[in-house]
This record gives sequence, structure tokens and C-alpha cells, in this order.
Amino acid sequence: MVRIREVLAGALISAHLMIKAQHQRSEVDDSQYADEVLVNNYPAQEAQILSLTDSGASQAVDPLQVEIVYNHYIQDGSNSAVTGGIGTEKLMVYGPSLRVRKDRANHYVQMHTGVDIISSASADNIDFIVSSASRLDGRGYLYGTYGHHLRGSGLTLDGGLGLSLESDYSSLKTEIGVAKESADQMKKYSLQFQMYNDDLRWGLFHSGYYRPTKLIYPFELRNRNRKWYETHNRNSYILKGGYTQVLNRRNMIGLFADLTLQKGLLATPFHRIYFTDGFLKVEQLPYERWKGGIAFRLNSFVGGAIILKNTVNLYSDSFGIRALTTQNETSIKITPVLIVTPHFRFYVQQGSRYFAGYGEHERTERYFTSDYDLSSFETYTMGIGLKKRFVHKSALQTVALRYSYMHRSNGLQAHIISTSFQLDK
Repeated sequence: MVRIREVLAGALISAHLMIKAQHQRSEVDDSQYADEVLVNNYPAQEAQILSLTDSGASQAVDPLQVEIVYNHYIQDGSNSAVTGGIGTEKLMVYGPSLRVRKDRANHYVQMHTGVDIISSASADNIDFIVSSASRLDGRGYLYGTYGHHLRGSGLTLDGGLGLSLESDYSSLKTEIGVAKESADQMKKYSLQFQMYNDDLRWGLFHSGYYRPTKLIYPFELRNRNRKWYETHNRNSYILKGGYTQVLNRRNMIGLFADLTLQKGLLATPFHRIYFTDGFLKVEQLPYERWKGGIAFRLNSFVGGAIILKNTVNLYSDSFGIRALTTQNETSIKITPVLIVTPHFRFYVQQGSRYFAGYGEHERTERYFTSDYDLSSFETYTMGIGLKKRFVHKSALQTVALRYSYMHRSNGLQAHIISTSFQLDK
């Protein structure tokens, strides 16, 4: 479960992103700018476009925003990489989280914390010992961000630190960013740099250790005289740029690009590889990976009650993966305080040159994986959300519920339910 650190980036889309981080690691992460855009006083949950107004610069009071989120994710499939590309992928994730933001006239502080409780049948198969219907694992995380608005300039500077801990990895996140807003608040430019430093060793939460100790391999490959990998660390460096513009009262566009360099252990130590002659090894991937993505977003207002939010993402990386994502979310104002949001997402991926299925790799290959997240596939996601706003004088501002169903062409299926409660004080 070493890739779960990237999850929960947005209140209503975080359960879906949890799966993208853990089970679709090649997809473009379009969750990095999970802000709510207010245009014509009509709220619209955005997954990538930055807020077009500076939420803290014009505050006359010191608002405190609190968001409580619970995500529930259930999946099933039959291509587990733990057992070489076959076997159960049953997984259940319980994900409560809390986000708190405090705004002042020229700066803000934000904190995001939560836990993921993971029940995974495939994790038991690392040892081929199924102690129950599934094995429980857990992850905890804490991220903090500070931003400062330079008065009269339209500039916002921000920086943050974060820590994510799980039984078989620890991750430290560092980020800095700058955003520039035009004087008429119609355009915004942003640039952000993020760095992740990961230690993929096991032992942090286990009695007798309580520190990272060793990489975990499939039990039949735990030969103390064999060193499968050169390192236990992985470092990721991510540069992101964004541009948003309000074209008129009914249309807003956003253009975003990101470039990522990963160095270190990019394979998963407990993923088995079965070769054509029956020989067994652990997954091997290059120690360097470049990723690049570009996204275009258009928000359009149809009449006074409907917003169309359309996104197109393109992705490419040095493993040979190419991908296209198209997505639509339509916000329909049923009443002044009730919004319905049907959504649909289509993702198509050309697989990595290093992928082959169970028993299909040749021993002459240098790199090999049977992780179907790196294969060629198509994914369809659809669902609906409800958002209720409260206009009376109380701390509770909004309550939201969202359901999504995901189907991947290799048979993987998932159900995602998210609930959120937003309070202002």
C-alpha cells in the first residue's frame, strides 16, 4: 500500500483519488488544486482550477472553516500484482479526515489530517496466509500549509509540510508555491513545487521495531543473501503551473501542466513476477521515471441553474504509458439551497513497455511488472452527488453526499461513497 499518500486531495472527490493513487498510479493526478470556485455566487466543486478570487485578502473578519469528510471505498477484481497478476483484488478503505482553515486579512493557515483504515484480501497473499477474509492496515497523515498575501500586488506566497505514515512506508512532503492574480481578478497564474521523500521499509508500527527496518518481499523470496534492490528510498520532484481566466459571465477556462521526476525504488517489493518457464522473481522497474501531463478545463453556465464543468487531460511518461482523460460534471441548482451533480469520467491508457501478464515475461528481460495499473485498459466512472446549503445563522454551512461507480476494462470494479460537512465559525 505504498502509494496511498497521494489521496484525499478534495472533499468530494477524494475517495476516487484514493483509488487513483493506489491502483491507477499512471493516471494524471488532476486533484492538486481542489478548490471551490465561486462565479456569479454559484458554488462549483473544482478538481484542478484554482480559486479565481483571493479567499483571504478581502476578509474583514477572521473566519474559521472546518470540513469533516468520510470516504468509503469498496473494490473487487482478479488481477492482483501481489500474486503475479492473478488473484483477488478485494479491498475496502474507511477514510475519515478533517480539514481546518483560518483566514486573516493578509494570510491563512490550513491543516489537513486523517486516517485510512485498509482491509485488503490481497495483502494477506504476500505470505499466502489468509488469517481472515482480509488483512487490516492503516495510514495516518498530517499536512499543514501557510500562505501570505502581499497587499496591493495580487501575489500570494505559500509553503507547506506534511507527513504520511503506514506500516510499510513513511513519506515527508515539502511544497512551496506562488500565485499572481490580475487587478480585475479575471486572470490567475500559479507555480508550485512539491517534493516527496519516501522510505519504503516495513516495521514502523510493529512491536519490537517501531522504526523502518526492512523491505517486505514475498515469503518464498526472502533470502537474506539476496539483495533485490539497490535502495529503499524514493524521491519525487513535481513542478506544476496553472493559468485560469474568466472569459465572461458564463465561461471560465483553465490550463495546467505538470512535470514529475521520480528517482529511487519505483518497483513494489512484494509484487511477484512469474516467467514463462515458471521461474519467480520480484518486480523490477527502472530507478528513474519522468512524467508529464497537461489539462484543459472549461466551466460554462447554461441559463441560471446549470454549470457544465468539462476537463481533458493528456499524460505521458518514460515507462511508455500514454493516457487520455475526459470528464464532465454538471451542477444543477434544483432550489437556491440544493444542488445535484451528475458526473462521468472516461480514461484510456496505453500500457507500459515493461508490463506483461501472469507467466508471460521472459527471463532475458531487465525490467518486468505484472501490475495491471501499468497495463493497457479503459476506465469508466459515473455517479451523482447532492449538496445542501444552509442559509440560516448556524455553524453548519453545507452537507454533501457523493456516489461513484468505477469499471475498468480488465474487470476491476469499485464503489465510492463520500460525505462531507462544512462549518464556518
